[in-house]
Amino acid sequence: MSKSSFADLKLGLEEACTELRAFTLGRHGFTQRDGMEGIKRVNAHCNRLEKLFAAGPFAKESATIVASARPRVRAAEARLELLRKVK
Repeated sequence: MSKSSFADLKLGLEEACTELRAFTLGRHGFTQRDGMEGIKRVNAHCNRLEKLFAAGPFAKESATIVASARPRVRAAEARLELLRKVK
């Protein structure tokens, strides 16, 4: 894989994580639907990075990025669960 495709995937994951964090923190304008879509988006990016960069020059950085993104998904899932209990 080329460096540009890795950089593009990395940037996409960073953007997805930023939006997911806004939902997790309860920022104005982010709905439960946004949270669910954000979780799917972050998971898709993580899975793609793991698949495409399991080996090679970007493997270590890819693993680190994915490892840092997964807890954000768990935090958003926890917030969704709390919001469901409130209703």
